[in-house]
Amino acid sequence: MNASMTTSQRNVLREQVRLPACVLRDGAVERNIARFQLYAESRGVLLCPHAKTTMSPALFGRQLAAGCWGLTFATCAQLEVARRHGVPRVFYANQLVGGPDIRYVCDELARDPGFDFYCLVDSVAGVRLLAEGVSRAGPGRPVNVLVEGGTAGGRCGVRDVGTAVKVAEEVRAAGPRLALAGVEGFEGFAQTREAGRREADVREFLGFLGLIAGELDGRELFGPGDVLVSAGGSAFYDLVIESLTAMRLSRPHRVVLRSGCYLTQDHGAYAGLLEDIHRRTGSAEPDLEPALEVWTQVLSVPEPGLVILSAGRRDFGQDARNPVALAHVRRGTAELRPLREAGWTMAAASDQHAHMTAPPGHGVEVGDLVALGPSHPCTTFDKWREIHLVDDDYNVIGTAATYF
Repeated sequence: MNASMTTSQRNVLREQVRLPACVLRDGAVERNIARFQLYAESRGVLLCPHAKTTMSPALFGRQLAAGCWGLTFATCAQLEVARRHGVPRVFYANQLVGGPDIRYVCDELARDPGFDFYCLVDSVAGVRLLAEGVSRAGPGRPVNVLVEGGTAGGRCGVRDVGTAVKVAEEVRAAGPRLALAGVEGFEGFAQTREAGRREADVREFLGFLGLIAGELDGRELFGPGDVLVSAGGSAFYDLVIESLTAMRLSRPHRVVLRSGCYLTQDHGAYAGLLEDIHRRTGSAEPDLEPALEVWTQVLSVPEPGLVILSAGRRDFGQDARNPVALAHVRRGTAELRPLREAGWTMAAASDQHAHMTAPPGHGVEVGDLVALGPSHPCTTFDKWREIHLVDDDYNVIGTAATYF
């Protein structure tokens, strides 16, 4: 994107944008896209990122232009947004069982011969529902499915290899209506485990996916073409690449990585998880930068050491810890001061207010600007319908609409 400035452009630091505002540092986004695409390609895997993170067609286009194999979504409403904006290949990382949803997918397959679609199955009942819906809709070609592996106490996915075989055999029995394209799983559940157990749990789960793939391969249950083996949230993609590329089947297989939060990284959960990846691999790759910020105004300093900001839980996510204070701008100066000193902590958040504790001598006054760095970008993106793209000086150089 062209970041050249004109006198008519607005600047966040000069209070020329209504606050609170969500911004993306455009240069950081571009670097993250390029670096992660190179990271995936250099390791021989396909990148199909979870675009539900942003639900922003402007960002979809940039990811696809960089070389993504496709984009991942999880609901039919998200799929409709993708198709309206021309996304040609969709990995639907969910079960497709609803009648209207099946009809929509089949209609799109019939309407657009170039549309490539994949979804998940984990039960005989689910396969039968899908096959019946496909039979009624008649898309003229099979719907591609992958058997999903899951974990005890987790969400969707078969819990054992025997069930996986039964599901795959049901897909084969569906004849030309369905085609078994591969095996899938989501290892991100391990984020909630004790730190000392995460890596072992992820490796065990990926091994389980390998057992499923090997058994289905040995029984010749996969359809034509390369077998797809897919996993990869944004926390353990190094382990996914290591484990799944090492699989040995009787026919070629391709690993599909679905990490999505690389686009913006974050200032909390994924920052720490990226450090873990660098430690495990002994490499600084991928080199990702936090790009998402929420800019607020100081509404009140009602007590010493307490600063009330103009953004709350309706403006940023809190599911993976509170945002952190990044920077302070004295009103009318446009001079950015990083808030590196200790003592800046979000003590609480209400709908439209953040309660920040601040160190002695913090120097923040009513009307000043404070930038917040969210953790887990997914639950901040969905709070906004328009996100400002800014250059390194915080001039607004474009916007990205979202469709949640």
